[in-house]
Amino acid sequence: MVRFFLLFLIISTNIIYAQEFVWNKISSGNSDLPNDIIKCITTDTAGVVWIGTYMGGVAALQNDQWTVYNTSNSELSHNYINAIAIDKSDVKWIGTDGGGLAKFDGTNWDVYKTTNSALPSNVVMTIYCDDDGSVWVGTYFGGLVRFDGENWTIFNTENSPLISNKVVAIAKDTNGILWLGTQGGGIASFDGNNWNIYTESNSKLPSDYIYSITTDKQNNKWIGTGGGGVAVFNDKSWIIYNTDNSDLTDDNIRPIIIDDNDFKWIATYIGGINVFDGESWIVFDYQNSELPDDEITCLAYDQNKLFIGTERSGVIIADDTLQKKSTEIAEEIIAVKTTTEIVDKKPEVKKPETKAVASASYSKTPKNKIVLVFDAADVNNNKRRLDLYKRSFKLLLKNREKINDTYGVSILIYSSNFDVNPRKVQFAQKQLDALHAKDVIYLEGETTFTEAIKKAFDVVKADYDPEGNNHVIAATYKFIRDDETAKVVIKENIDEYYIVFSLLAFETDSWKMKQKMRNMIPKGNGHYYSINPVGMKDNWSVTGQFGFSVFRGDIDVSGVISFPGEFGIAFNKKVLSTGILTGGIKGQFNFGDLQGKKTNYSFENKYKEGCLNFQVILNKWFNSNFRFEKFRPYAFAGIGFINYRVLLRDGEGNVINGYGYKITAGDTYANGVNPEKDKPVTDIIFPVGLGINYKLNDMFNIELEASSRFINSDKLDGKVRYKNDKYWFVSLGLTYKFNNKKFLSDILNK
Repeated sequence: MVRFFLLFLIISTNIIYAQEFVWNKISSGNSDLPNDIIKCITTDTAGVVWIGTYMGGVAALQNDQWTVYNTSNSELSHNYINAIAIDKSDVKWIGTDGGGLAKFDGTNWDVYKTTNSALPSNVVMTIYCDDDGSVWVGTYFGGLVRFDGENWTIFNTENSPLISNKVVAIAKDTNGILWLGTQGGGIASFDGNNWNIYTESNSKLPSDYIYSITTDKQNNKWIGTGGGGVAVFNDKSWIIYNTDNSDLTDDNIRPIIIDDNDFKWIATYIGGINVFDGESWIVFDYQNSELPDDEITCLAYDQNKLFIGTERSGVIIADDTLQKKSTEIAEEIIAVKTTTEIVDKKPEVKKPETKAVASASYSKTPKNKIVLVFDAADVNNNKRRLDLYKRSFKLLLKNREKINDTYGVSILIYSSNFDVNPRKVQFAQKQLDALHAKDVIYLEGETTFTEAIKKAFDVVKADYDPEGNNHVIAATYKFIRDDETAKVVIKENIDEYYIVFSLLAFETDSWKMKQKMRNMIPKGNGHYYSINPVGMKDNWSVTGQFGFSVFRGDIDVSGVISFPGEFGIAFNKKVLSTGILTGGIKGQFNFGDLQGKKTNYSFENKYKEGCLNFQVILNKWFNSNFRFEKFRPYAFAGIGFINYRVLLRDGEGNVINGYGYKITAGDTYANGVNPEKDKPVTDIIFPVGLGINYKLNDMFNIELEASSRFINSDKLDGKVRYKNDKYWFVSLGLTYKFNNKKFLSDILNK
């Protein structure tokens, strides 16, 4: 009953959050806010809200009164603002995107640039005001700077262990340790003397691209990454929250703040705001709230108000109703949790002391142990399944784990069927090298899944190094019947040794099967990959489009653009994916007209065309943090036909020549104005084109396309002379996608 009430409370909480909050939207259209692109927000001791905009300078809001500071009315050096921080003397420190660092005490301005100070870069990304009066400045390209009012101390890749000079986030924990987030260089901690570096290769950090760091009351570091979700680090172990293992809506995280109730407010790139209380998730987006923009750039919390900065929709202020509801819900959840713990309290398993990351001066290479596990009975007499297992392991290790020669990978093969000998499954040396596998372990006799993974965990523990990436990855084609006993083994090894477990489940379509197997993996401590084959009915899309046509030929001096000159429909079937690129077959059918004028001549061509193309789409940007990730460019080429009728007229409208009509060349009297139709002309064409689509949601895209047709014909304008007729289309379309299903490489790509 208690558990049922807790579930009901969480569901009710979602409804309260989504429907009852008051959202006050501020934009350049309804206020003096100078620009709707917001990059930073903070508040001072007087309750003034300081807003940094991109292109509009700084805006200060107090009691509905606005004051704007820009390059025209102040000494502010740049109108592109990245960061604002306020020190204990209420002095504002403003970081610009090219104009250096500005200091404003309310009356006087001081500007620090590379030309008049030791500031190493004029692009300032983040600022932290320390209690000792010094200011820490994170720059793009110039590393970290400490300014005490007179002296500048620079830390960069040349004079410190920093891996990247792009410092974009700074925070200080309860122990007084400075934490830095970088673009491409992971995280660095600095206590004033010693450095520790945390990256994908030497820790559980899921991405080396960091956007935010904040610390909770327990001194846990909450880290927002680009493409890797949220990482929580307690100085010993890591917990990862992403779209695969939690209800997080987007793995590209922007700012994270923590309110008075210890609720984590997590802003995302395209997934709105996610609120996490430690167990349940609540989502604010444009679909379930009044939030006008899902791309959140900054958050601030002060005086029971939440300030939200967006990429294109200005500022949203959630008033004290938010805090009231938050407090009520927190108290209710705490009360229910307390009751639940009394009813069903389990003994706590103490985790061993581990050092998760090597410091900059640490010389030992971490020992990373991964064991790959599968059942020989799954692949017995089925080479296709075995090849799929091998390919899946290879993609997972390369893309997700990013393994190298520092990894010790073992393959453990067992059999759930006594009649199938595991040794029948062999790996060529080339295949072992591709997986960086050092050995293959065969378990003789009949073995359950639980026994197999227990052995795999023992293999890791036999040469256990807590600084390494310790991981057991299993694959299965069938439902695991001993999932409850396996779950116990998995949890014990995560709690005692932090050996992560992941499962690749192939062709397990039943939701009950998925749920039971997914529940074997504790959230944040592994991945569940549900992999089903892509069939003929999957990954189709249809596009309706229209646009204008452009003609070049013998009659092309003026009036060569027809709008609308093209109407069409296209069908696309995705057939393959590399994770980065997706390939598909695209069939198009268009109709419309071409036209042109030259001195006393004009023509009009009514056409229909069809073509079959191979299309390549950039499915994932090489840099997962790319600003325009909703945009996907594509290219195509193929073969087709054009079927048309054309009339060439003189200045008086008489028909001189044409094709697809019953006419006599040069006899304007016989041809008349509207000659009788004849059999149309058909020519072969070779279309090529480029385009870009913009993702509206999982079902709809907007598509902009430009294409050309190579054709060996000079009849398109009715005048045969040099065989130089060409035509182009520029079109806008709306695409509907249906039966979407991910390919193997998309699922196992980072």
